[in-house]
Amino acid sequence: MGAGIAEVFGRAGLQVVAVEVDEPLVAAGRARIEASLDRAVGRGRLEAAERDAILRRTTFTSDRGALAAADLVVEAVPERLDVKAALFDELDRICAPTAILATNTSSLPVTQIAAATGRPGRLVGMHFFNPAPVMRLV
Repeated sequence: MGAGIAEVFGRAGLQVVAVEVDEPLVAAGRARIEASLDRAVGRGRLEAAERDAILRRTTFTSDRGALAAADLVVEAVPERLDVKAALFDELDRICAPTAILATNTSSLPVTQIAAATGRPGRLVGMHFFNPAPVMRLV
């Protein structure tokens, strides 16, 4: 789901930092985005130059510290409250106080996730329908 969300923001012309837990997953996420963009080019729905521009605007990393300058962070980790709470606790320390944090949860109460942060008023639910690049519904 994370790769699809990253692709959506990249297609919208935004700078994207796509973070995974380790380098093999970083490579897999990049490959998913590249394959999706290549399919769109092959179907005539995207120009090759725009695919290349999207990839240039997207940074792939396993370093969560790369999110320090982000204005918006959307997580797509497994649907477990403890996992999401731990991530948002870490993001509280990494991201600027003005950053908006978003959870892509489809089943957990956003208020419980927000309570795990030091900025509950800056955490929102932003659930993307799957596959995110195809389903234009958030």
